[in-house]
Amino acid sequence: MRSKLLLIITFYFLFSNLSLAQKKTFVPVKGEIVFSSTAIIPDTSYFLASLKENNRRLVDYLVKKLDIANDEKVDTASLLTLMSGSISPKSFSENFDYHFLYQDSLIESYKTLNSKRSNSFSIINTKQLNYTDLMVFDDDTSGTDPVNFQYLKLKDKNIKEFKSEKRVINGYECFKVVVKYKIDFGEEDDSLEKIIGNEQCIAVYWVTDKIQSLFHPVSKEKEILENYYPLEITYDNPLHKGLSLVYRLRSTSLSD
Repeated sequence: MRSKLLLIITFYFLFSNLSLAQKKTFVPVKGEIVFSSTAIIPDTSYFLASLKENNRRLVDYLVKKLDIANDEKVDTASLLTLMSGSISPKSFSENFDYHFLYQDSLIESYKTLNSKRSNSFSIINTKQLNYTDLMVFDDDTSGTDPVNFQYLKLKDKNIKEFKSEKRVINGYECFKVVVKYKIDFGEEDDSLEKIIGNEQCIAVYWVTDKIQSLFHPVSKEKEILENYYPLEITYDNPLHKGLSLVYRLRSTSLSD
């Protein structure tokens, strides 16, 4: 009985290793990949205090930016109260699913909430590197003109690989990558940069090198997608201190 049990266990591990070994590197052109999102707020009080402080910084920045005259009084207290009331932990509690449906060089990108599909979606053209936003309303579909696909611009980035830390996700052997960076908002929109100050964003990825694509349902960091394909991501952003956004692979049927 014991020898039979050992044989079964040995066969299981051999089969598992064989399944991992058979994963080949490919560029997806067919199938679908879906990520789920979860907002984690361990300390609600700290999170709300962070929001309040960021709102105060934003109001101070806008007052200076608009160059309001000294004799014009701005009721900043009421403005801050209004802003604080519009954002709460509940604003981040809706856990969406992010879908990429591949159709050769086109990708249909859309979100679902509780299995209900959003009325808006996008079509990404991977050859022309652009996308079109569309919306369905009363069975009619309207769309925008194609827009160049934009990646998130990073600066002062530090990328560290932890290849000894491994995890198997949906049959793909993944390793850990940690990236610290600042978002480059550009000269035209520096309001968020003024709020965040000199603080860095931190992203933890569990990545595979078997899927090769510059397009991802969640990640828009080109420096990551040029080298890996994330199957799990945790974002910590100084704009929302005390909040972690976690994106996990729900399912995939991608193929070449």
